[in-house]
Amino acid sequence: MAKPHVVILGAGPAGISAAWRLTKLGYKVTVLERDGAVGGMGRTIKVGDYSVDFGPHTFHIRETGESKEILSTITPFFGENPLTLVRGTRVLLRGKEYVYPLEILQVLFGVNPLLSALILFDYSMATIKSFFAPAKKEDSFEEWGVRNLGRTLYDLCFGIYSARVWGLPTSQISSKQAQRVAKLNLKNIILRTLGIKADPATYFTKYFYPRKGISRLYEGMATEITAAGNQILLSSPVTRIERTGDRISRLVYRTDAGERSIDADVVLSTLPLPTLVGMMSPSLPQSVVDHAARLRYRSLKLIYIALKRPQLTNYHWVYLLDDDYRVNRMSEQKNVSPDMVPPDRTVLCIELSLWKHEPLWTASDEEIYRIALHDLMKMGYGVTEAEVDSYFVTQIETAYPVYELNFEDHLIPVLEGVHQITNLMTLGRHGLFLNNSMDDNVGLGFQVADHIEQKGADGRVWVSEMLEFMKLRFAGK
Repeated sequence: MAKPHVVILGAGPAGISAAWRLTKLGYKVTVLERDGAVGGMGRTIKVGDYSVDFGPHTFHIRETGESKEILSTITPFFGENPLTLVRGTRVLLRGKEYVYPLEILQVLFGVNPLLSALILFDYSMATIKSFFAPAKKEDSFEEWGVRNLGRTLYDLCFGIYSARVWGLPTSQISSKQAQRVAKLNLKNIILRTLGIKADPATYFTKYFYPRKGISRLYEGMATEITAAGNQILLSSPVTRIERTGDRISRLVYRTDAGERSIDADVVLSTLPLPTLVGMMSPSLPQSVVDHAARLRYRSLKLIYIALKRPQLTNYHWVYLLDDDYRVNRMSEQKNVSPDMVPPDRTVLCIELSLWKHEPLWTASDEEIYRIALHDLMKMGYGVTEAEVDSYFVTQIETAYPVYELNFEDHLIPVLEGVHQITNLMTLGRHGLFLNNSMDDNVGLGFQVADHIEQKGADGRVWVSEMLEFMKLRFAGK
């Protein structure tokens, strides 16, 4: 029996990884990609004479068997002498640098005595209360933070920054967002001081990286996909998904030569869920459409600034916690791989979070650059405008899913609704509305391919597995 033809919407980490794995398993695969290159947010782009990643990217090194298997599978794509990096991250707080993940002791000794005393009092009371008080459901990010850190430390280190990143007061952000925050507690402090592995919820400390940029991985996969006779159609955005009953029958996409269509036995979608729902013809039930409209994504402006100096910091990235910053984070490409930037220059990537309805979203590149430069010059590294060699501004419309309070009440009906289409399976950050890492998405691409091979391509079975997986992920496991 011939294997089904699988059409994949999106050539980002999840989509291209699924296409590669399915190709190895002998499937006919066609990938439809909106952009002119594979990799999605995992691309390496040219900025003048420099090569930089489309935002800061690394591949986590984990100890689990599954992650080790994924790493061994993709290592050949990384080129010669790939880099193993030890996490180099800092935060700027009250004009001082701190190592991240934050230790409460370094914060206590870094701020003024009055603030230090207040932090210690609040933190101690929160710790005692958490130890003796019965467990309480923490609905909001703010409730989680105050319970674990105390009000003062939470506001100082997370509250202001998180509200800027997510565009909402933290009282309106789900506690599920805390999955992206390294835990601060006395147990972890003691363990890390003794050189013992701390809570697994803390951030990873080692990363893997190809010397010539993260897109080496996805470009390598793409080469093997096409060499096997399968297709990757770039600059081919899907405009309409036609279905008959509970199955997708045809996909319509746009090219420079006009509109085209393609039939599919199975469709894998990495598109943002509201986008996917909006493309359906005929439309899905109104309840699914309404729930999809409640799922929101945070957008990003990426401002690349090349400086006439060999290096600015020794860190991979720096978080900006104080409320007088408009931007969120600065990363330095040379500190990830020195092979991508000339020896006498360095390139910074500065991130600015926005909603698409904000006036700044349509502001000129010059205006966005001025905001980034203003904040850069405040950081204390002695940068002047005269040092700027060049700049480049780009954007990501759907960078991060936003976990508003009770977002699961909308997400679950959407996932269950779209997967009533039996030959449709969604995956990846956008397709599952999951704030996961790049290597997680590669793993999901492999997983969906293996699922099709072993269990078939029924979307209802797939979504059941994914909802269970997401329940564990939201629980921090």
